[in-house]
Amino acid sequence: MVLARVCRVALRGYATKAAKVDIAALKRLRQLNPVSMSRAKEALISSENDVERALTWLERDALAAGAQKAAKVKDRVAAEGVVAVYVNDAQTAATMVELGCETDFVARNATFVELASSIARVGAAFAGSSDSVVASVGVDALAARALGAHSVSDAVTEAIGRLGENVVLRRVATAGGSGAVVGAYVHGGSGAAGRIGALVALRSDGESSTLMPLARQLAQHVVGFAPRYVTHAEWERAGGSGDAAAVLESQAFVFGGGTVGEVLQQASQATGAPVHVAGFIRFVRGEGVVKPARPSFADEVRQQLA
Repeated sequence: MVLARVCRVALRGYATKAAKVDIAALKRLRQLNPVSMSRAKEALISSENDVERALTWLERDALAAGAQKAAKVKDRVAAEGVVAVYVNDAQTAATMVELGCETDFVARNATFVELASSIARVGAAFAGSSDSVVASVGVDALAARALGAHSVSDAVTEAIGRLGENVVLRRVATAGGSGAVVGAYVHGGSGAAGRIGALVALRSDGESSTLMPLARQLAQHVVGFAPRYVTHAEWERAGGSGDAAAVLESQAFVFGGGTVGEVLQQASQATGAPVHVAGFIRFVRGEGVVKPARPSFADEVRQQLA
C-alpha cells in the first residue's frame, strides 16, 4: 500500500511537470528540431520552456547518444556511403569527400547525404593550401573543423546516433590554387552526392569564365573513363605501367571534338593562352574496403537493434 501511494505521488509529480510544457514553445522547438514529442517535452522541462536552451539540450543529448552508439559500432565495416563534392561559385576551389556507412538504405537517407554535402562545403577551406593544385587532405584535419555549432567529428558522431550505423569520414581531396579553374562531377546519385566523383583543375592565363564549362565536362569525363595519368610523359615517368589508354589527354573526349589533348589545344586558341590539366582525382564509393560476408536477414535485424 505504501509503495502504491509513493507511485501515485511520483506520477502526479510527473503529470504536473508535463503540464508545465508551453505548447507554443513545444511547436517552435519541433519546427527547429523535429525530434519526437516526448523528447521535445523532456528538453523543454529541463530548460524551463526556453527554446534556445532546449535546442542546446537536444544537441548535447544527441551527441551523447551518438558517442554511446559509436562505441558499439566502431568495428563494423562501412563499405557503403556516398561521394560528395562542393565547388565555389567562382570555380577556384573544390572539395570531394567520401562518407561511409554500412547499408545502401542509410546511404540514400537525406540526413546522411546532407551531412556528406555539408562536410564537403567545410573542406573547401583547404583548397589551395597545398603545393599541389589537386591534393589529398588529412581526415583528422577536416574532422576538427567547425560545422555549425560543433565540429565535423561531432556531426559524424551525432549521425551515428540518429542513423544507428557506423559512419566514417574515409577520405578527402581538394582542388584549387592561384590561377586554377576547377570542376567537379558525381555520378550515381542526386545533386552533389553519388557513387563516383571526380575533381579536375585547369591552369591557364586565359579568361577563366571560358574554362569553367570545360572543367566541369572534364570532371564528368574522368568519372566515366577513369584515366590514371594526365599526359603520356607522366605515364612514361611512372614506368609505363598499365595501358596507355589510361592517359587522359590521349582519350577521346566524352563530349566530342577529338581527344582531350586536342580539346585543350582548341581551348588554348579560344582563350589566347595555353590551357592544361593541372591535376585530377577520382573517388569510387567503398573503393578498397573489404566487405564482410552478407549476414542473414535475422542477423541484420539483430545488428540494427544492438
